[in-house]
Amino acid sequence: MSVYVWCFIIPQLVFLLFSPLLRSKPIFRWYYRAVFHPIFVDVNRFRWKFRTIPVFYLSVFLYCSALFFKDIERPIRSELYFLERWIVIPLAIVTPLLLGVLTMAIRPLTSRDCQATEPFDNLIFHPGLTCQTCKLPKYARSKHCAICNQCTLMADHHCVWANNCIGLGNYQYFYLFLVANVFVTSYGFLRLLLLKGSFRSRSVLVLSILLGCFSVILVIFTYFQVALVRDGMTSSEESKWLVVHDMLNQGNLVVDQAGKYYYKVERDDPETLLYPKRFDYYSTNAYDDRVYNVQSPMTVQDARQLTNIYDRDGFWANLSARIKA
Repeated sequence: MSVYVWCFIIPQLVFLLFSPLLRSKPIFRWYYRAVFHPIFVDVNRFRWKFRTIPVFYLSVFLYCSALFFKDIERPIRSELYFLERWIVIPLAIVTPLLLGVLTMAIRPLTSRDCQATEPFDNLIFHPGLTCQTCKLPKYARSKHCAICNQCTLMADHHCVWANNCIGLGNYQYFYLFLVANVFVTSYGFLRLLLLKGSFRSRSVLVLSILLGCFSVILVIFTYFQVALVRDGMTSSEESKWLVVHDMLNQGNLVVDQAGKYYYKVERDDPETLLYPKRFDYYSTNAYDDRVYNVQSPMTVQDARQLTNIYDRDGFWANLSARIKA
């Protein structure tokens, strides 16, 4: 019976983790619209639901730990090295729990706490805006979270596993939490895989399958996070850059002589039937619906013409900017 339960739970974990990141793909798009968005994005219904995911994570973690100590640890004790038994395994089990608590408890910096120092790039972030909910300035790289009811500085996403926003001030705990979970699942899976045949049992098989599945999921998810740090963007900013690249691919993104970017829209009137075509130019700021008079606009032809000013030219420099509070 437990096998069938896990066959249902593991796919749910995959869709739950990756549907926000891969919602442009057919299967994930359906799951995001039918399940993830109604349950986790609609913040006004069943607010208790945001506490169930951390409880679910803790339940799975404790189940796997109990299965190891109850049915597996004693029979394989002779196969374990001294450091494994007394240092590696205890630390591997305790560390994710401690880091999970820190990720849940430590709140990121918000626009109420301090002013952001990140500059506006006038492409995906624009000055002079006010959050309509917080009634405070919208700083560059900040994002309002409807669940936490705050504008998080250098916001990445709201982590459902910790029921907390990830942003400036708690990135370090979130990343360590990810690494700790990757280590405990990968180490556990590989160590059980290397056991001699005489030590294999049903419990070893079940735990090996669970840890193997979890490690693959976590490694892929961690890779996405590493790629975002490498590229100098957050999950929130990635969505904005996708919109910008859509404008570019459609041939509608232009830049003026001052280096400001605009989105051009062909005029829908009889005059547009004549050559040359006429366009209206709008700011890439979604909150600005004014039409601009752009002189000598040049169409952006290649993504290499765009500069991400938040990319500090390297993974470690970008990581350092995130973990400083």
